[in-house]
Amino acid sequence: MVAHLLRLKLALLRNGLRRNVAAIVGMVAGVVYGGGLLLAAMTALVALRLQADPVLTRTAVVLGGAALTAGWGLLPVLLFGVDPTLDPARFAPFPVPVRTLALGLVLSALVGIPGLASSMLVVGTVVAGSRSAGAAVMALLGGVAGLAACVLLSRIVTAAASAVLASRRGRDVAGMGVLLLVLSLAPSASLVGQRGVDRHVLTSLADVVAWTPLGWAWAAAGDVALGHWRAALLRLLLAGGLCLALFAVWERLLASVLCSPRSTSGTDSGTRRGLGLFGRLPGSPVGAVAARAGTYWVRDPRLNLPAVMTAVLPCGLLLPGLGSRVDLALVAMPLVSAYLIGWGQHNDVGYDSTAFWMHVASGVDGLSDRLGRLFPSGLLALVCVPAYALLGPLVGGPWRLLPATLGVATALALNGFAVACVTSAVKQYAVPPPGENPFSSRPGSVGVTLAVQTLCGAAVVSLSSPALVLGVLAWTGRDWAGWLVLALGPALGAACLVTGARLGARLFTRRQADLLQDLVALR
Repeated sequence: MVAHLLRLKLALLRNGLRRNVAAIVGMVAGVVYGGGLLLAAMTALVALRLQADPVLTRTAVVLGGAALTAGWGLLPVLLFGVDPTLDPARFAPFPVPVRTLALGLVLSALVGIPGLASSMLVVGTVVAGSRSAGAAVMALLGGVAGLAACVLLSRIVTAAASAVLASRRGRDVAGMGVLLLVLSLAPSASLVGQRGVDRHVLTSLADVVAWTPLGWAWAAAGDVALGHWRAALLRLLLAGGLCLALFAVWERLLASVLCSPRSTSGTDSGTRRGLGLFGRLPGSPVGAVAARAGTYWVRDPRLNLPAVMTAVLPCGLLLPGLGSRVDLALVAMPLVSAYLIGWGQHNDVGYDSTAFWMHVASGVDGLSDRLGRLFPSGLLALVCVPAYALLGPLVGGPWRLLPATLGVATALALNGFAVACVTSAVKQYAVPPPGENPFSSRPGSVGVTLAVQTLCGAAVVSLSSPALVLGVLAWTGRDWAGWLVLALGPALGAACLVTGARLGARLFTRRQADLLQDLVALR
């Protein structure tokens, strides 16, 4: 059964590439981009093996391995996701033993670019730690245990987060958790900025991490190289115990999903009265599209959780700005907020999935569709951008930069909306379908996602470059530039939005059938 699941994952990946040329291009782009980073990491690991300082090697491997483990736990939720075709809930109708299915799903997670890259990094850590036969064996065992912990952690986090977001209360708790996470990271960044980072600090940090679950597996080989055999064996035993514990948790979560599979669409039970936003917004094409988009943002966990993260993420710059007295961190808060809100709309049509047929069948004009979709993000920008612009000076930032921050932030938001009006009518990349795991993604879609997001981000920055230049001049002490960008930034942003909305409307009208066909293919 385990081998069957692995063959199934390979077949799904191969068929996904055969049916979609964009997926092939995206995978190639992902391999080229990620391959460069992987090559740099492998070169660094080989260089660590050639130098004669085992303490440096141990520090680099422990911190790098801990970062890899944390990345496997966070990135599936925040970015890449898991293969929805191997979502555990899909196996509920089949009489597959839970333990066999749990093992097969864990091994299938290694099939793909992230799994292959992580496996190669483990090989690199074995090379870096092979200063003796005992150290090489310990590095191999520790690497296998570390990789197993990575995959198990990603499965557990994804399954748990999906269950949490199945209810409105769970999404509220998740939003508060994101806020607390951002606020907890800020003091750490401030402390690092104050003390600086040198080798002594990194070595001390590695010593601490080595006694945590993130570092048990990765520190064993370094301990052997330093002659600390007892510590190495203890950490290896702890790493093995961690893998068994994580597998037991994953097995229990999987059994729960198989016994009571539930939708992750986030719809709450109970009777809803009234028309909601449809009864409050104008009865026009723009109002109808805006009401539909706003309803999606309120009820769909694929949209409301990223909206919460977008709203609170700039708070991460607050405490570093206060602790280190860095005015740039406080000034950047409205800019980061405006960029994320505007840029985040570039794949809005992709979240409609096959429900996009309603836009096609109703004959809604392109301009109404383009403008109506901006309603929820526009409201978010109207609240967050001025709030962050005023918050910076209120907590200690320079008041003289307030006009510049408002002007630049407005330009970034409007230019982001302009780019989104065009790109969402041209190309969509795969997102989790409605009712599926909100953290899932199709095999081979990572490259396309990164390519589209990078191009959209570059377009937003390019269109905002005049406002950014004036903002830099205001930062250097030219107050006239701040007042100029306060007038010029919104004007240029509005002009770009009008142009982008009209161009996007024409593309939308001409490509409605093609968009629907693409969305059906991405289903």
